[in-house]
Amino acid sequence: MQELLFLGLFVVALAIGWFLGRREAIKVGFMLQPHGSAIDRQYFIGLNYLLNEQPDEAIETFIRALEVNPETVETHIAIGKLFCQRGDVERAIKVHQNLLARPNLTTQQADRVQLELARDYLAVGMHNRAERLLEELGSSSSSLRGEALGDLVTVYEQQRDWLQATEIGLRLLRERPDFAVIQAHYYCELAEEAIRDRDINRVQVHLQAALKVDPASTRAMLMLADLEERQGHTRALLKLLQRVALESPDFVPQILPLAKRCADNGDLDLAAYLDKVLERPEPPMLQTVLARSAQIEQQEGVTSAQRFLLAWVQQQPSIGGTLGLLKLQPHAVVQAEEAGMQVLEQLLESLQQQRPLYRCESCGFAGQKLYWQCPSCHGWSTIRPLKGYEVV
Repeated sequence: MQELLFLGLFVVALAIGWFLGRREAIKVGFMLQPHGSAIDRQYFIGLNYLLNEQPDEAIETFIRALEVNPETVETHIAIGKLFCQRGDVERAIKVHQNLLARPNLTTQQADRVQLELARDYLAVGMHNRAERLLEELGSSSSSLRGEALGDLVTVYEQQRDWLQATEIGLRLLRERPDFAVIQAHYYCELAEEAIRDRDINRVQVHLQAALKVDPASTRAMLMLADLEERQGHTRALLKLLQRVALESPDFVPQILPLAKRCADNGDLDLAAYLDKVLERPEPPMLQTVLARSAQIEQQEGVTSAQRFLLAWVQQQPSIGGTLGLLKLQPHAVVQAEEAGMQVLEQLLESLQQQRPLYRCESCGFAGQKLYWQCPSCHGWSTIRPLKGYEVV
C-alpha cells in the first residue's frame, strides 16, 4: 500500500513537471514537435514500465523524461524527498547532485537543493559532507540560513560535541530567539563535562553563560546552587534557592535536600521557604507538601501534621498523599489494626513505585527519573514533574 502511494505521488509530481517543462519549451521555441517528441515517448515508456510492475525502470525513465528548467526544479526536489522518505537515499542524492550541477538555477533554488542534499548526506551518516554544505549555507545571506544552522547544530548535538553546538547555537539565536532554551542546555552539558574534569572555574563560566541566554533555565539554577554550596557561598546559594521557588516552583523538590542542609546550618528558615511555595496560586508538588508536613510534625506534633496534610490531599487526591496520611496515624492502635495498616501501606508503596514521576509534554514519555532531554523525542526542557491525580 505504501509502495503504491509513493508511486502515485511520484507520477503526479512528474506529470506536473513534464507539463510545465513542455510549456516552457514551447514558449521559448525550443520544442519543435509539440506532439510525438522524444520526451513524450519516454513518458509513455515509463507508464508502460509502471503498468508492468517495474517501478525502478519506470522511475529512471520518468527522470530522464523530465527536463530540468526553472519551472521544474521544485518537482525534482520533491522527487528527491520522496526517494529519501522511501529509504532510497542514494537515488535521492543522485537527483539532488544532478540538480546542483545545473548552471541555470536561481540562487534561491540552488540553496534549497544544497540544503536537501545535505539532509540526504545526514540520512546516510555522511556527516562531514553534510557539515560542509550546511556551514556554507549558514554563513551565507540565504533565506535558508536558519534552517541550515538548525540542521548543523543538531548534527553536533547528536555527536555530543557541545562546544561546536554552542558556537553554532549563538549564530542560530540571531535567526531564532526561542532557541535560547536549548542553547542553555548546551552550556549545561559543557558544565557537566567541566565537573567531571573538576574544573570549577569552567563550570561557573558555562552556567553563567546558560543563565545569560536563558534566565529561566531551571537546570542551570539547580547546578549553580550545588556549585555555590560546595564553594561555601551562602549568600549566592540562598538567592538561587529563592529564585527557584519563585520561577520554577515545580522543581523545588529537586533542591529540597540542599534547602534542608541550609536550614540545618541555620542559614534558612525552611518553614517560611516552603510556605512561600505553597502560597503560590498554582498547585504545588506533593513532595513540597510532604516536606512541610514533616516539619509541622516535628514542631507541633502528629495531629497538626495530619490536619495540614489532610487539607492538601482533599484538594489534590493522590496515592502519595494518602500514604503520607497513613504514616501519620497515631501509634497507639491495637495490634490487629496496626497489622492491617501495614498491609495497606505496603500496597500503596507498591503502587507508588510503579507510577511515573515525570512526563514529556511533547511526546508523552513517562518515567521516574528527571531527564533534561527527552529520551524519546529528544526535546529539551519538555519533561515536567507530574502533579495532581497523576502524582505518586
